[in-house]
Amino acid sequence: MVKRVDAPQRGALQGVRVVHASMSIAGPFAAALMADMGADVIWVESAKAMDITRYGPGMASQLDRRNQRTIALNIPTPAGKEIFLRLIRETDIFIEASRGGQYRKWGLTDEVLWEVNPRLVIVHISGFGQTGDNSYTGRASYDPIAQAFGGLMSMNGLPGTRPAPAEVSIADYYTGFLAAYSALAAYIRAQSTGEGDSIDVAQYEAILRCQSGWPLDSWNHTERVYRRGMGNNNNAGFNSYRCGDGKEVYIVLLGVGVVKAALPIFGFTYGTDEFPASGSYKLDTRGGQKLEAAIEDFCRQRTAREVEEILRSAGVPCSMLMNHEMMPDHPHFLARETITRWQTVDGQSITGQNIVPKLKNNPGHIWRGCPTIGMDTEDILAEAGFSAREIASFYEKNIIKKGV
Repeated sequence: MVKRVDAPQRGALQGVRVVHASMSIAGPFAAALMADMGADVIWVESAKAMDITRYGPGMASQLDRRNQRTIALNIPTPAGKEIFLRLIRETDIFIEASRGGQYRKWGLTDEVLWEVNPRLVIVHISGFGQTGDNSYTGRASYDPIAQAFGGLMSMNGLPGTRPAPAEVSIADYYTGFLAAYSALAAYIRAQSTGEGDSIDVAQYEAILRCQSGWPLDSWNHTERVYRRGMGNNNNAGFNSYRCGDGKEVYIVLLGVGVVKAALPIFGFTYGTDEFPASGSYKLDTRGGQKLEAAIEDFCRQRTAREVEEILRSAGVPCSMLMNHEMMPDHPHFLARETITRWQTVDGQSITGQNIVPKLKNNPGHIWRGCPTIGMDTEDILAEAGFSAREIASFYEKNIIKKGV
């Protein structure tokens, strides 16, 4: 167990208190970003339903639940609401993730929370939003549902094949990023006005917002977007190419400077009839077809590392397709400490992603792994002013719980 005063005071968000009641990915990720930057994050787990990342495959909980304290609470009960509102009283940002309108059904409206804490920033995360068509707002959602409704899945996959979800859970992570950034924007505003805010984050809108100009092309010029797989489908030299050792290198020939540097490598001259002055060449032109074939042949005759080094030396954007096994010993990953080690709460040393981005003057710090269920319940409730007798009563009534 960790008391608030015992948690390290490091990072740009030290002194900011965040409470999140969420499971799976989107909500916890938003809170995890703040925890990594030093915020005092309390994770309010459900006392009735275990977070799926705890029993699902893999170690996601060790990454997105680190640097947090936890209480397992049955919020909808009268005593649960009392505890919850006591926590909210001293909180700067509250994040919840559920079906749209869930907290309103429990009687915990924004207005009720603001009566307790007028400066509170409230973040509601759901698949379809808190308002809108009633047949949608209450729907359940997971990452692929948001990708489907937000239009991304229809664009993703190989040409001529069925649509496919994009990995890894990018709708959840986009949603988490938007939730964190908007929460902190509202928090900054609340410091000068004394007035909190309520933020409505819908997964499908997050995934739609991150599709660049493709939706605009469709809505304004009726240009349909087709699945294009690994390549650009328009430009030569914009694809992943298999090398002689079986590995692949992704190359992007885009921009006048890059094209000028790249053409001689593949045996061509910039500024000719086939390769006129341009920052790219269309695949449906004679020059584009010849360039694409030459790149394929060039890569086929060399190892991926050789291809990468030749192109890198010329200033051509490229990268070998990395897998996770290649990363721990890679010199750039090592030099930037992109991967690090930390201790789980049961004393195991594990390897995972470091805190990013890095702040020079107020860096984040990994001080704890994922806590066990309700691990800090007594400390959190004592800090909120509940007596040992009251806490024991909450356990007896299954308002709070502890687990492994």
